[in-house]
Amino acid sequence: MPWRLYIDAYHRPPNLKTFEYFHPTFLYESLWNLLVFGVLWFALRKRLANKPGALTLSYLGLYSLGRFFVEGLRIDSLMLGNLRAAQVVSLLLVAGSVAGLMLLMRKK
Repeated sequence: MPWRLYIDAYHRPPNLKTFEYFHPTFLYESLWNLLVFGVLWFALRKRLANKPGALTLSYLGLYSLGRFFVEGLRIDSLMLGNLRAAQVVSLLLVAGSVAGLMLLMRKK
């Protein structure tokens, strides 16, 4: 486990009393968001300035990509088959943002 977060037994949900350590998914998501900001601000902002909506779609896709992986570490999520509901939504948003970016890039 890359990082571990100890949760006191008193503060653990009843169904997770046997676990002592948990992934700090809030930290993973925060670090991912900082990385996404850096990529968008320093690498893509000027490149996409003449394509209205492209930066927003890029953010949506990158955020959702990170969210897909972070949700895979959670143990309290609603499941839809083998994936968590949030992972399914993330995949749909990644696909939608890629499709939107492709349409924007083709426009002249």
